[in-house]
Amino acid sequence: MKLLGIVLFALATAGCAEGSVSAEKTQRYRVSTERETAYYLGTDAQEVEDTCPGNNIMTQYRCTRKQADGYTCFDVYMAQGSPANTQRYSLLQERIERQSVTPQPQCPAMEPTCDAFLQALNYNLEFSWYLVNFPTSSFPQCQETYDCKRIDCYLPPDSQKGEKDSTLVSCVFKRNQVFFVGAQITCRQTPR
Repeated sequence: MKLLGIVLFALATAGCAEGSVSAEKTQRYRVSTERETAYYLGTDAQEVEDTCPGNNIMTQYRCTRKQADGYTCFDVYMAQGSPANTQRYSLLQERIERQSVTPQPQCPAMEPTCDAFLQALNYNLEFSWYLVNFPTSSFPQCQETYDCKRIDCYLPPDSQKGEKDSTLVSCVFKRNQVFFVGAQITCRQTPR
């Protein structure tokens, strides 16, 4: 019986020693992603570059055990909402033409361009009295987002230049609902 106790004690001691060696070999780390404050980049996917593994601009990157402690990259990802004013709408169609009609609705004081029209409306087409119903199905981009607007206005003829016809400014805009932001990230591995 005494011999059996010595053998069991020796086996238990050997098992503990082996367990401590394997624990040293498989040190466990907690992986974390330190992200700086993200900033706005724009609405055009062609103008942004993600330098993190996979180069995925659709979602945020999260560090894995594959990255060494202190690894850094620039993470670009998509966000939904309202972009910066100047990028809120994309122009799909611009039509400027002379028409022999009463200039109603009359344009704000502006150049006869869609860009000037949008600026005059302070980049807000939501409740404009210049909105016109039109078949959005004629634009494939509108079928994707279901958020296109057409605005029309007329510039009165310039009598000093001898003009008799009004100038129609007609614009079709697609509202941009996604944009890209980016942030520098650092991968950290800390022992548990």
